[in-house]
Parts: sequence; C-alpha cells; structure tokens
Amino acid sequence: MVSNGARSKNYLPLNMKSMKGLIIVMSLLFLGNCNAQRGKPIMPKKEKAIKIIPESACEDKNNIKYKKIVNWYKDGYLNKTSYYDFKNTKSISMVKKSYSIKNGLLYYKKRKVDSTEIYYRYNDSIDCIVWIRKGLPIKEIINIEGLPRPSIYSIIYKDSKTYYSFLEHNSYIENGNGTLKRFYYAKWNFMHNPQDYTKETIKEEGEVKNNFKYGEWKYYNKSGVIDSTKIYSLKDSVDVRFPHCIFNKKEPCYCEKK
Repeated sequence: MVSNGARSKNYLPLNMKSMKGLIIVMSLLFLGNCNAQRGKPIMPKKEKAIKIIPESACEDKNNIKYKKIVNWYKDGYLNKTSYYDFKNTKSISMVKKSYSIKNGLLYYKKRKVDSTEIYYRYNDSIDCIVWIRKGLPIKEIINIEGLPRPSIYSIIYKDSKTYYSFLEHNSYIENGNGTLKRFYYAKWNFMHNPQDYTKETIKEEGEVKNNFKYGEWKYYNKSGVIDSTKIYSLKDSVDVRFPHCIFNKKEPCYCEKK
C-alpha cells in the first residue's frame, strides 16, 4: 500500500511533465501559424474609385450650373432657313436697350448678369457661346463653319489671365494688360489624308491696358502684310472682351470675324 505522501510526490512530477509537453505543443503550433502567415502574400487594400464628372456646356469644373440661356444675333442677320430661333432671341440693337456695362460689369436692366450662357449668331459661318458669371465673361468658344467641333478657338478667363487659343498660336494678357495678338482662322482640309489645316496668319496686334486697346495697333491682311495702323488712348474705351465690346462707342465688335 502506498502512503498519501508517496502519492503526492509521484503525482506532481507527472503533472509538471504534462504541462511542459502542452507548452511545447502550443509553442510549435504558434510558430507554425506565424510561418504560414509570413508565407501568404499581402493583399493591397482596395481603394474606392473616384467618380469623374465630365464638364458639360452648362456647368464648370466647380459644378456651378448656368441657370439662364439667352440668344442674340447680329443686326441684319435674317436667314430664316437657319436653325437659329428668331422668336426667342434678340438682335444687338435690342440687346443694347436692355443691357449695359457698369463699372466693367454686364447688367441686364438693373441686375448684374450672372450664371448666364449667351449664344450669339454673327452670320451663317460664325457663332459663339459666352459664359457669364457675376457680370464678367469666364469663357468663350468661337465656332467656325467648316471646322470640326468642339471648336479649336476659345478665350478663357482664369486666375487674372485671359488666354486666346488659336490652332498654332496662343496669346494671353494678365490683369487686362499686355500685348495681344489675334490671327485669321485656318481652313480645315478634311478631304486630305492626313487631314490638315491652312496656316494661320496674324490679323492684329497691339498693347492692352485694363482690357482696352492702347497705343499703336497694327492690322494685317491675310498675306501677313501690314494693312494699316492706328493709335488708341484709354479715352477711346475700345474694350477687347465680348460681350463688353458691343457697347464700345468706337469700334463696336460683334464676336469674332474671320
């Protein structure tokens, strides 16, 4: 018969051995799991796709929608077979009666023009679209018959600069000041392979101050030869912007000519 003391002495070592074996097994399992995890490739986290909303004719990159559309046409343009809607449009003579320029801003009667698109028809060959915000133009597109659309000709007002984009040339003024060059529009030879354009020749160039023509301006014919020159002062107030220029007392302009 084995005494209680002897039983205790023999039992404790057995328990210790069991515990030791259990710890070893758990350690091996843990190390095996870590090694298995190390062997697995790390999958990159999926990023949410950013939805890009294209800029439409009625809104800009800041998602500002233009609430109103108005249609104008040059006096004398009476092509009734045109797609242009004469019932809901105004001639430039009518425009001058209800619109005005005050402190450099475009007003309709007593209200500053804002969030407005102006569709202007010069003739059967030329029309332009101007976007107005807070009384000022922010963008203009000139569409020329026989050239592909969207137009390659535009005027952008951004960050105090005005960019004039032509096919082969670019010109810009800053804070309404600088040297401005404009060019005759090219013709598109879509039948040629590869398709090409005629060369653009300079049309006019001169200094601009506060968006008005200033000093000597040179005017060229389509051969690139100076046809005439003219001297301007700020008192002449010949604004180079559209639609501001339709209110010029001297040399009113109506969008762009060829």
